[in-house]
Amino acid sequence: MNSSVSKNKQKKTLNKEDSAIESNKILSDITRKDIEKSYSLESIKGTEAYYSDRYGWTLRKSID
Repeated sequence: MNSSVSKNKQKKTLNKEDSAIESNKILSDITRKDIEKSYSLESIKGTEAYYSDRYGWTLRKSID
């Protein structure tokens, strides 16, 4: 009886962690898109914005 109760608690904890991770992903995507819009980099010729998890946002020359 106790083992089934502890399994249910573990499942609830995992579900909470999964939902927290998912909400963080959504917020980071929204933030990234908002930053992209605010800089309006389309008007700058020869550069592009690049985002990496390690370094964040950087500008670099276009390879085109």
